[in-house]
Amino acid sequence: MEQKDKINNTFLALKFIDFSKNYKSKKNIDKLNVSMIWDVVLNPHKYENKINELLNNKVFSKIYFKILSQEGSIYQPKVIAASSEKVFKRSSDEFDMEIIESNKNHDVFYLIILLHKQFELPLSNLYVICDDMSLRKKLPKFENNRAQMIIDKNDNFFDLLTNYNSEIFIR
Repeated sequence: MEQKDKINNTFLALKFIDFSKNYKSKKNIDKLNVSMIWDVVLNPHKYENKINELLNNKVFSKIYFKILSQEGSIYQPKVIAASSEKVFKRSSDEFDMEIIESNKNHDVFYLIILLHKQFELPLSNLYVICDDMSLRKKLPKFENNRAQMIIDKNDNFFDLLTNYNSEIFIR
């Protein structure tokens, strides 16, 4: 390659770089990127009102579920065969989850989570996702690998948690 061609190629490359920095498209596309999805995973409280809208985007939901299932969370898939519409007990290799009705108030249920092994990262959120609906609850501190929380029967979280089509993540 001659010196003249090298200089032309350098000027051409600089022109393309300058052009790419100043280029503005007239098309509007979704502002969806991986760093935004990571932000949703790491800061769920910030996107609590928008998460269900975001899950409608198939690309977002696919990446979101992939990150949740692979990055330091416990995952419980959908129940394959359920004897009724409501599921009050789930078991996996990593944890057992049971929902028990209160003896005094039949509108109150206790959610008991028992972990089968110790986790290095602190587990602080319980995500329940079914179709395009997602809800999150802050978990109480685990003591002896066990946590318990109160759930109201009329709460949407209860309906989603007991649905056999729901997927559960603890992160």
